Amino acid sequence: MKGSIVVALAIAPCAFAVPFRSNSSWSGWKNVEYMFVFGDSYTQTGFNVSLAQPSPSNPMGNPPYPGWTASNGPNWVDFLTFTYNESLVQTYNLAYGGATVDSALVTPYAPTVLSLKDQVEQLYLPNYGNVSSARWNSENSLYAFFIGINDVGNSWWLNNSTLTDAIFAEYTDLLNKVYATGARNFLFLSVPPINLAPLTLQNGDYAIENEGLAIQDWNSRLTNNTAQFKAKKGDVSIFVHDTWGTFSAALKDPKVFPQTSDIKNTTSWCTAYENGTPTWYTLDANCTYPVNEWFWLNNLHPTFPIHNATAASIVNYLDTVAPS
Repeated sequence: MKGSIVVALAIAPCAFAVPFRSNSSWSGWKNVEYMFVFGDSYTQTGFNVSLAQPSPSNPMGNPPYPGWTASNGPNWVDFLTFTYNESLVQTYNLAYGGATVDSALVTPYAPTVLSLKDQVEQLYLPNYGNVSSARWNSENSLYAFFIGINDVGNSWWLNNSTLTDAIFAEYTDLLNKVYATGARNFLFLSVPPINLAPLTLQNGDYAIENEGLAIQDWNSRLTNNTAQFKAKKGDVSIFVHDTWGTFSAALKDPKVFPQTSDIKNTTSWCTAYENGTPTWYTLDANCTYPVNEWFWLNNLHPTFPIHNATAASIVNYLDTVAPS
């Protein structure tokens, strides 16, 4: 598997990539042994807390690699765990497709969706929150959050700053709950330019521009809120990765990264591929290019090459920070 993946040689501009550190437990990506991940369909792999757990011989537990992803192959979590790991990383991926921060604030596409609040309160806290009796601790674990795509996508047209205030208040409350279990190393991924996904492109300039403004607002708030969180919790390390920059660079010119250099189409998708294909490199006669040469698998979800580039960018970013 690793032989088929190109290692990153280029990194996107990182407007948000400034770590906040002091008196922290961070000693570098190379020392991360456990990762807890929260998010939506861009992140999910279908992990079930009741089935096989991560172990040295099975780093992501269940289901079999790469899991049930929305990328037609590995996603950024898979790549971090298996391709760009610098140690044995055991990953607990609690992400759930369609998630918003809190379903009571922004309604997901279905009532069965587990929000970030659910992921923290129903999955993480009761199953993994007692760090004192676990194998992971503040020094060897990293907590990753990639959330906001559905919050923005399901509410941007409301232009409701009060709603966004409430979302981030809940987000911060959840971070406090995770912190209370001993988590000290936090990675956040900014919202990518989903206003350039076919779903929004087909709705015209107004949607493209205004959803784009909502994304900018979300990412600015993410940077500010994590800085405030750091200020109140002086012993945490916080990393905000510029996922928006990584995606934007690849959409503008896929050749900017070796992982995305084969992509031929960045603005639409082929319906024959939209629900997944038999292999990661399937070519359908009706689609002109193999599935991996399309940036978008369907009208919202990208194929695995940009996930590959994103994971490589994350590790390059984490590795720029000297161990404390």
